[in-house]
Amino acid sequence: MKGAWKVIPGLLAALVVPGCTGRFDYVGPMGSAAATSAVVDKSPDEVWRAISSAFDGGPFAVLGLDKDSGVLTLGYHGDPERYVDCGQIASTVTNLRGTRTYTFPAAAAATEYELMTGKEILVVARRTRVEIRLTATVSRVEARRTRVSVSARYILTRTLTTRDAQDREHTASHAIHFGSEHGAAFPGPVTCRASRALEAEVLSAATK
Repeated sequence: MKGAWKVIPGLLAALVVPGCTGRFDYVGPMGSAAATSAVVDKSPDEVWRAISSAFDGGPFAVLGLDKDSGVLTLGYHGDPERYVDCGQIASTVTNLRGTRTYTFPAAAAATEYELMTGKEILVVARRTRVEIRLTATVSRVEARRTRVSVSARYILTRTLTTRDAQDREHTASHAIHFGSEHGAAFPGPVTCRASRALEAEVLSAATK
């Protein structure tokens, strides 16, 4: 249920080995009702220039502009946390060193935490990266009024490196694909969806 903490099956509360206990809780993404289209008081040329200038540089790139079809394509590669909502993770472990609790967004770019597996406590290094391709479709409504519609495709990669008490490491990487309207799940499960922050930023840029 959205917005409610739950315990992932297989990582039940109070997993007990001698001297150690642990708990892993996960809250899924809340979703977004942010708009994906707007009508602005500008010509199509002004809209293209406004969006292109706002997103040409840094982690963003203008990948293409086809004025005949009214399509502008933007790319983003990097930290997912602003643009993807994967919910929240909380991992608590207890041993002779005491109790430690780690709470973080599941879309965080880099996190290290401890995880109780039922046998032992592992150290987990968690990394995420996202590639986004956003399409802005621009169409004239009137001489000085233009409709802008945006949609995006997301490729989110998660890499988990675990280390046990004997310093043995294991790395697993998975990628999921989703769009502005729908989400997808990693094994685990952790569900991710667009926060629509990028879509909102593009529409905002079109009005400036």
